[in-house]
Amino acid sequence: MMAMLETDRGLTLSECKRLCEAPRKLPQNPTKFQLWKHLRDEVLVRLLYESFARIGELLRVDVRDIDLEYCSIHICHPKGKAVFRIVEGERVHADTIHRERYAFFSNYSRDLLGRHLCRRKRGPLFVNSRKRRLSSRQAERVVDHYAGEIGIQRVVGYTRNGRKVHLVTCKSLREAGERHTDVAGADRDATPRIAGHTVQTKEKYYKKGNFEEDRRIVRENHPLMREDSRS
Repeated sequence: MMAMLETDRGLTLSECKRLCEAPRKLPQNPTKFQLWKHLRDEVLVRLLYESFARIGELLRVDVRDIDLEYCSIHICHPKGKAVFRIVEGERVHADTIHRERYAFFSNYSRDLLGRHLCRRKRGPLFVNSRKRRLSSRQAERVVDHYAGEIGIQRVVGYTRNGRKVHLVTCKSLREAGERHTDVAGADRDATPRIAGHTVQTKEKYYKKGNFEEDRRIVRENHPLMREDSRS
């Protein structure tokens, strides 16, 4: 459970663009390691936003799961969906279904991936400085670091045990990618399928943060605001 401090409007388009570009700001005279890390971080942030993949799914992607020709990722280890059945009047877990799917990324990210992979043909897509698979905690630190650097990170609530909940996380970046794709005119039945959840889940959790679409609708259609836009 979480106590909210403010309305969860989600990340705006401009905030996501700035976050995707944040790793390009390199220190003076960067080392080879710093160049590699900033490139890896940019790929990670962009794929979270573009592919709608969960961070756990993305970190289990291997190099062989990437198709640069079709700008796609084969999500081979998706989050499982629990299936229940009623036994003697009680709801009992019967099975967990894992549905593989494809996620997609931009041509720009394809070029970044080509440089990031540097002819690697196998192994994890994302690794840490020790060449081991990047963990979800390390990925969250990457996102938090760049969100703080560009000044968009803030506390939006607290968990029951008092831990801070931040606006910018791997999950909020994934949600923003799907939401912004919807606002741009995408099929709202297709985007949840690509993201790996149901339309019902989308309606329950993702619509809450459609801040930009609500703002646009009111500003474009309210009589007084339409007059403001003409002046």
